[in-house]
Amino acid sequence: MIRNKYIKRLKERLREKPDSRLFLSLAEELKKDDKLNEAIDVLIGGIRKVPDFDAARLTLGRWYLQSNMLSEAKKEFSEVLRHSPNNIFAIKWLNKINSQLGSQHSNKEQVLHRLNTFLNAIRDRFEDMPDVRPACACLPVLRQTGLHADRDKNSVINRLNKFLEAVKTRFAASPI
Repeated sequence: MIRNKYIKRLKERLREKPDSRLFLSLAEELKKDDKLNEAIDVLIGGIRKVPDFDAARLTLGRWYLQSNMLSEAKKEFSEVLRHSPNNIFAIKWLNKINSQLGSQHSNKEQVLHRLNTFLNAIRDRFEDMPDVRPACACLPVLRQTGLHADRDKNSVINRLNKFLEAVKTRFAASPI
């Protein structure tokens, strides 16, 4: 009953401010209430009004991915990358879709471009942190290994895991 009142209140607030980003909260509440189709319709309508709201597109793409609607999910994640080329979630989920579709090899240049974008974003974010600097030093090697990923995929994964472990250690040591 409480959720229904909250959903009703969100709908009222959205009617008062139709161009607000409240539609994402409403959609999430509808999904919690097992109204996935209505939630998706709310997201689609909201995205039409606020097309650069990446969080809504990521949510919609994730729901499509969970429903095995891969082409729809791919469209949403691609649109997020158009607005925000360094969005790690969109890169991750788009690569997951590509591997599920078996198109990773046909889009090798696109995958390599995303890998380079991802590595550059990580380097830019973490290279000035003393605890992470040694891990950043391996990024050029990781990028080079990525160019031959179909030959040496495990090496790329191992290097990424080492890098991510160094980042995790750095953030576990001191609060952000």
